[in-house]
Amino acid sequence: MKLSISRRVVALALLIASMQQVSLAQNANETNAQAQRQATIPLETRVRLTLRSQLNSKLNQTGDVITATLAEPLYVDGQLVLQRGTEFRGRIVKVAPAKRGQRSSHMSIDFDHVLTPSGDVPIVAQVTAIDDWDSEASIKANSNGELKGGHRGEKSADNAHRGGQLGLAGGFAGAALGGAAGASGRLVLGIGAGGVALGLIGGLLLTKGSDIRVRPGAILRIKFLEPVALPVTGALSNSIH
Repeated sequence: MKLSISRRVVALALLIASMQQVSLAQNANETNAQAQRQATIPLETRVRLTLRSQLNSKLNQTGDVITATLAEPLYVDGQLVLQRGTEFRGRIVKVAPAKRGQRSSHMSIDFDHVLTPSGDVPIVAQVTAIDDWDSEASIKANSNGELKGGHRGEKSADNAHRGGQLGLAGGFAGAALGGAAGASGRLVLGIGAGGVALGLIGGLLLTKGSDIRVRPGAILRIKFLEPVALPVTGALSNSIH
């Protein structure tokens, strides 16, 4: 009797141990399958980032590191691959300050890494626009990814006005001298008009373009220039992204 009970206990223990091993194996397989499941972010995919660095075309230099975080989750085919707040890292690849003659500043920013739960993943992405909510302005990049600061219209008008006034004064002085020298009326008028024109042109040439100045918190719009495979970090979503 005792022998029969012992056998039953041993058999039960072996059955429980076997079931535990099966359960552990299933969990391990599910974990491995989850870890191995990947989704590829397609070429030209566009996302929005929240800028964490400061941008200034007068102070930044080529090679400066730029950091930003993902503004909303990124799904591929309904699968979550990047969570909101994921860190992106990039560099300024080209920058120049504004110059006189209404030559505006320009800047190009490329992102080359994204920090995922599984590690640092290389990417190739480019900034296509900056939405600066502080100044209620948007800076758009051209087809080469070059952001331009634009022109300073109010400053141009002010400098042109001042230059015109100086040119007018110079024109009057030139006209007076021409009249005193016995020049004809047409020549005197030409001297005066030429002085005004030169003043206006000089005022415009002295005007600098706008520099790019963006504070942390601005929205960077970027696009992926190459596809990249990333591990799936979440379940399927019913939303369309």
